[in-house]
Amino acid sequence: MILNVGLLALYVVVSSLGLFALKIASGPLSTHFAVGLGLYGLGFAIWYGMLTRMPLSVAFPIAAGSLVMATQLVGYLFLNESLRFGHLGGIVLILAGIAIVFAEA
Repeated sequence: MILNVGLLALYVVVSSLGLFALKIASGPLSTHFAVGLGLYGLGFAIWYGMLTRMPLSVAFPIAAGSLVMATQLVGYLFLNESLRFGHLGGIVLILAGIAIVFAEA
């Protein structure tokens, strides 16, 4: 269980940083693009590792919801994007969904 949570956390961090690097890239030949693509690829490898250890019906909703929340945070902290009431409400609902899925696992 601890390994699964660790893989999930690593997946979310690596993938959200990869998406951030891709977002700020000036083009497909830039350093940020290469770093973003590499991190996103690493995130895919971690995702595969999660799938070998967890049921898909547990891994996917938890990983997808966590990545949505992480990208909201990255956008707010590093890209000056707003977090409006709807975003915050969505995050609360995602957290509730993750808690329910974890409780059933």
